[in-house]
Amino acid sequence: MKTDRAIEEIMMGMVREKAMEIYSEALIEHGVNPRNYGSMENPDGYAKVTGPCGDTVEMFVRMRNGTVEKATFNTDGCMFSIAACSAAAEMAEGKTLAGCIGINQSAILDHLEKMPADHEHCALLAAMTIQKALRQCIEDTGKIQ
Repeated sequence: MKTDRAIEEIMMGMVREKAMEIYSEALIEHGVNPRNYGSMENPDGYAKVTGPCGDTVEMFVRMRNGTVEKATFNTDGCMFSIAACSAAAEMAEGKTLAGCIGINQSAILDHLEKMPADHEHCALLAAMTIQKALRQCIEDTGKIQ
């Protein structure tokens, strides 16, 4: 007799397999197991943006030696917003402020490989929010590093 946990694992495997037919593995992974989720104490850059869909995104950036040491986020949005924010934060880490200029909607969509057209605005919201947080770093330091 299978335990509840074993049955749950089988069912989740079936759901994941079906989802892989529709979405990319990268999108599912970022949406279900987001990187860098959460707030940050005393960030060097911070932004909060609410998109037209009603989702709100917060991005936090910490700089060290001219590069993004850590980027984190919070959102009340759906799995697609979570995935886009996770990708944006991951893409920023280890880059200079100038190197982060290319983190835009299309770069996030490329990073996630496959996003439903009706949720591509989630990548735009993530890009706008991280760029706004990065601009605060520039305003505070007075230069692009």
